[in-house]
Amino acid sequence: MNQDPNDTGVGEGRKKTSVSSLIHWTDFRVTVIILAICGALYTVTTGFEEVAAMLAQNIPPEWFPQLLIWIVVALSLVLPFEHLFLEKGAAEIDKDRSEKIKPMAMITAALLILAVTSILLFGTALAMVLVCIALPLLWGERRAKVLVPYFILFPLAVTLLFTQVLKVYFEPGAFGPAIQ
Repeated sequence: MNQDPNDTGVGEGRKKTSVSSLIHWTDFRVTVIILAICGALYTVTTGFEEVAAMLAQNIPPEWFPQLLIWIVVALSLVLPFEHLFLEKGAAEIDKDRSEKIKPMAMITAALLILAVTSILLFGTALAMVLVCIALPLLWGERRAKVLVPYFILFPLAVTLLFTQVLKVYFEPGAFGPAIQ
C-alpha cells in the first residue's frame, strides 16, 4: 500500500498543531517581563520590617503584597495561551493591539495615581469615596439614581468589610481625626 507523504496521520476532524502554535509569542515575552517584575517585587517584600502591634492586623507585613504578587503571577502564566480560548485566535488579539491606546486610559490611570497619593491627606475611606465619585463621572455616567447609591454604598461596604470583618487598619489621613 502506498502511503501519501502529505498524510500527517491526524484524523479527519483534527488539525495538525505544533507547540509553537500553542503559544502567542508576544504574550510570552510580556509574561516573562511581568514575571521578572513580580520576582523583583517579591524580593522587596521579604525585607519588610516588623510593624508595631497596633498595625500588625494579625498578618505579617509581607503577606498581602505577596498574595497580590502571586495572583499576578498566576494570571500572567495564562496570558501566552489566551488566544486558544478566543474564536478568532491570535488574530483577534493582534487586531486589538494595533489600535492606539485611548487617552481616557491615561486619564484614568492619572486619577487613580492621584487617589493613592491623596490617601495620606484624606485617608483611605475618604479617598475611596472621592474615587467612587470621580471615576464614573469621568467615564460619562450622569444618572444620579446610579451614582448616589454607588458612591455611598460601595465605599461603606468595603470599609465595613475591611475594618470590621478583616480587622484591617485604614490610614486615617490628615482629616481622619476630624471625621471620626
